[in-house]
Amino acid sequence: MEVSVLTARLNFTYNKLRKFVFLKFFLIILLSGCAFFPSGIYHRVQKGETLWRISRVYEVDLDKIARINHLADATRIKTGQLIFVPGAKERKDTLAYSPKRPSPGTKKRAKAPPELIDFSWPLKGKILVGFGKQSGKRHQGVDIEGREGTPIVAIYDGIVTYSNNKLRGYGNMVIIKHNEDYSSVYAHNRINLVREGERVKKGQAIAQVGATGWADVPHVHFEIRERGKAVNPVFYLP
Repeated sequence: MEVSVLTARLNFTYNKLRKFVFLKFFLIILLSGCAFFPSGIYHRVQKGETLWRISRVYEVDLDKIARINHLADATRIKTGQLIFVPGAKERKDTLAYSPKRPSPGTKKRAKAPPELIDFSWPLKGKILVGFGKQSGKRHQGVDIEGREGTPIVAIYDGIVTYSNNKLRGYGNMVIIKHNEDYSSVYAHNRINLVREGERVKKGQAIAQVGATGWADVPHVHFEIRERGKAVNPVFYLP
């Protein structure tokens, strides 16, 4: 075989191999890009929206939205801000949205999602201790600083299921059941202003800020429980 023919064949094989390697490398980069940049849409925050409402309407885990948008403080989302919602296919008006509830008499195949509720803050003040692990221990709510005697208000309508000081460490505490999905807890109160079984309205004073129980400074230990499980309150508040 002539040298020129052999050289031509080697060049042809080399070029084919180079194209194959390049194509393989391109596919790896493309697939990696898909992994690093998940599909989804950008939602523009409307006035009065919370991250919790956005997550409920789009049916995407709240912590996942907070993490992918690098939101250290979910209460600081602003009107007009763009929030990336992974996995979402179309934009939705969260303020006009209400979840479909099963009609009476129909058999439930799966448990309905928690009802959307517009909660309000029980007290305006600095958050002294956040939700989650604190000094190796799990903190089930947030501690909100307040001047002693300042009114603490109900975050939504409901029925008082507990108003006492018998739980060790919590001092005077009030628990309100809002519906089958949600309840709220207010502890270390100076005094409780409501009784068990009493119906309360959103914004109604239910207690006063104090430092009863295991508390060093006046504040309210505040929790939101979703179907019995403590969740991060700041995700649910405007």
